[in-house]
Amino acid sequence: MNRAGMFLCFLIHFSKVASGQITADTLKSQRQFGLTWQQGISKSSQVVPASRQPPIGIELTYSQVSRGRQAWENCHCFAQVGGYINYITFRNPVPLGRTAGAGLFFEPLINYRRRLYFSVRVLAGLTYLTRVYDPLTNPTNDHFSMPVSALIAASFLSHYRLTRLWNLTLGATYNHISNAGTRLPNQGMNIPTIALGAQYQLHPAFFPDTRLWKPAPLSRRWMSRALLMASVRVLPKTDKKPEMTLPVFGLNVTGGYRMTRNHALSAGFELVDDRYFKEQVITWTKGRVTDARQATLLAGYEFWQGRFIFAAHHGWNIVRPQWYKPTTYQRYNLLYRIQNGITIGMSVKAYGENTKGFSVMAGYSL
Repeated sequence: MNRAGMFLCFLIHFSKVASGQITADTLKSQRQFGLTWQQGISKSSQVVPASRQPPIGIELTYSQVSRGRQAWENCHCFAQVGGYINYITFRNPVPLGRTAGAGLFFEPLINYRRRLYFSVRVLAGLTYLTRVYDPLTNPTNDHFSMPVSALIAASFLSHYRLTRLWNLTLGATYNHISNAGTRLPNQGMNIPTIALGAQYQLHPAFFPDTRLWKPAPLSRRWMSRALLMASVRVLPKTDKKPEMTLPVFGLNVTGGYRMTRNHALSAGFELVDDRYFKEQVITWTKGRVTDARQATLLAGYEFWQGRFIFAAHHGWNIVRPQWYKPTTYQRYNLLYRIQNGITIGMSVKAYGENTKGFSVMAGYSL
């Protein structure tokens, strides 16, 4: 399965578990449609010809808010969970073109009982780009090199209830399009926008009183987790070798202590067999070094919100080709722990601001 397929499968499962539909809730889910205009506030000057206008786009969403206790316990919040389709024009047709995509989002609500309330949205999906890098026909587009890439976004939105069914929305959205280093060049593109829209609810909003839902006490503070990692990267064509799609496999093992319900410290190790890196090492050393397997010590912080876990670890590469630097990196994991301990998620490996790729993760937590 290719990178796009793995990414989409994770998104579909993420939507199902996040929406709290594993068992039936006693309260009917609230459903709504939304339409949003996005006005870009920056433009790319690195392509030829340079962009003279910022991007603009439109987004259509469908979402639901599950109002039962089980859905609330997933993140200790009520959240809109749904899907979107969007269209963005970069207003520079020759080097950048346009993009259209679809995906899923998770949007916890803040102050939701008031007429003016707020939300924070995280969004992930796939997007199709009409113009990508080509050494002959589009050599200045270092932003995109794969027609199908990933789009991730974070938004802070305000909602104003005009009527019992209609809301106005206004906020800021930070979009990022990238293939995470799967194929080079991959500078990616950040697209900050102002978002203005409207939302129609199929029936009036009503939320139960969660003060009656006391969370169970924290029964165990020590935790452990073992995850398998998988990814692919594309090695560019050279005079001596064709373009190659190469796998990356790994094992991530951590353990830690939950200081509170939401905050934990953890440490562990990571073993990685990166065939992309191996081919690079063979080329760099002209075949003198062929073993590029890596072992890394990890330490860092985790934020737990219901069944969701965000982990940020710093890694010290203790086993690697001796001459290779940098010797440290950062790994960021977004995980979801299912009720039986099975854990799924995605991970990003980075050297400072330089992203080295996404991985799909699956395993077990205690």
